[in-house]
Amino acid sequence: RRYACRPKEVLLTTGLHGLSKLGFLIQSKKINHEKFQLSEKLIQRSISAFCRPEPKSEILKKIIKSSKGYKIDEIGCTDSSDGLYQAIHDLATESKCKAVIDYKKIPKSNYWPKGYEWDNYYFFGGEDYELLFSLPKNWADEILKIDKNIKEIGYFEKGNPCVEIKNCPNADFLEASSYVHF
Repeated sequence: RRYACRPKEVLLTTGLHGLSKLGFLIQSKKINHEKFQLSEKLIQRSISAFCRPEPKSEILKKIIKSSKGYKIDEIGCTDSSDGLYQAIHDLATESKCKAVIDYKKIPKSNYWPKGYEWDNYYFFGGEDYELLFSLPKNWADEILKIDKNIKEIGYFEKGNPCVEIKNCPNADFLEASSYVHF
């Protein structure tokens, strides 16, 4: 549930964001991948994310397996189909706490370009269908051992519902608008 994140919980993601947006831009010829010298691996992964997204249905089993005796009826969770930033914002708002994200911890492809435009695609792209969820620190440590694709990207703390991004070299991109399905 989006409202089930708690202060002191760790925020985790199941994978990379922005790939579907990049795949869409490449497929629709709205971006010249040669101009940006994008790697063939990144191009193929992005087109695949756009054309054939893969749901993360196995994650529930991994969460249960890693629980090691935690007795929590609900965990904070949502998908990033509206974009990474919007998903984090929704979790913070519904849970009535502040999300603190470490820009340096967000997982990116080794070939992902740097800069304002690329951060915009990453945080606001949408349609990636990765999951974001929060767990107590010890539980999060256990699931990180089980699945190396899951990454810790931040935490929740008491405070007004908002998203703070630390260590971000160009926070101007945060003025962008979130993805809209319709």
